[in-house]
Amino acid sequence: MPKPNDSWVISVVFETRSDGGLRVYSDDVPGFMLSHTDTSAVYRDVKPALETIIGEMVHSKVSIEPVDKSKSLPWFETHREVRVYEARVAA
Repeated sequence: MPKPNDSWVISVVFETRSDGGLRVYSDDVPGFMLSHTDTSAVYRDVKPALETIIGEMVHSKVSIEPVDKSKSLPWFETHREVRVYEARVAA
């Protein structure tokens, strides 16, 4: 069982879809995938979705915060970026 303040680093991939929408997923979090034509809705849903899925996995409340907001590769060239988040068990 995780203890308060235990933490994990999670890489989340953001990819543009051919219809202009956005797809988000993480190989670090089984079952996590968001996809929609409304890109702002997808960005808005990342944190609560990760908190819910990881919280269920570890049977504890967790909080998710971005670690680094910079893009890993030029977005306009690859249509893909990786953002890093930290999941922390709530105290």
